[in-house]
Amino acid sequence: MNETLNALICRHARNLLLAQGWPEETDVDQRNPNHPGWISIYVRLDAPRLATLLINRHGGVLPPHLASAIQKLTGTGAELVLSGSQWQSLPVLPADGTQVSFPYAGEWLAEDEIRAVLAAVRDAIRSICYQVADDARRIRAALTTTGQTLLTRQTRRFRLVVKESDHPCWLDEDDENLPVVLDAIVNRGARFSSVEMYLVSDCIEHILSSGLACDVLRIPDEPPRRWFDRGVLREVVREARAEIRS
Repeated sequence: MNETLNALICRHARNLLLAQGWPEETDVDQRNPNHPGWISIYVRLDAPRLATLLINRHGGVLPPHLASAIQKLTGTGAELVLSGSQWQSLPVLPADGTQVSFPYAGEWLAEDEIRAVLAAVRDAIRSICYQVADDARRIRAALTTTGQTLLTRQTRRFRLVVKESDHPCWLDEDDENLPVVLDAIVNRGARFSSVEMYLVSDCIEHILSSGLACDVLRIPDEPPRRWFDRGVLREVVREARAEIRS
């Protein structure tokens, strides 16, 4: 699996979960590396956490069956468990990757109340999973390179060409830049890739030198100077001079 893509999608999913009132301990993973954005959710919801989630989901006003269920569960050892679905290894819809278990719920709740709780939790799961699957397409597109030319600069004898490169990026879950890159992609339409520079001699149509800048974040309408790596350029020029002297 593309580690950068996985890290961005999983962080985005956790951000959405927290924003919708899920506990901080909620975790996610992706079901299949060939289908980015199809996640499973993992968490244990005790009675207080379940109440917080459902109240947040309903804007503080619960339907009758949910309200009575939450009242009855207060102070009990009830626990609702979300985990990766074991019975359906190939999900049909995005939310199918999460299994919901409510052990011994009938000890505290009537059947209508159990159905109401399960329906509300599954609705919350669908809300997250569908949004993650949809946003994952944009995240994946932002990391998919096309080899397009980003910048050219011409002198009388030489030409600098800067292109997207398919060299992999190296973000993981612990990278401090992960939130910045994710926000730029999701909210500002940014692209994230490696960038390759070539210095070409126009006299003989020969590439004198090249260099690679990794993990380059490019935001639409921002000038190239915001992402252009002058350190790499200096190294490219140094190598070109050495090539000419040889």
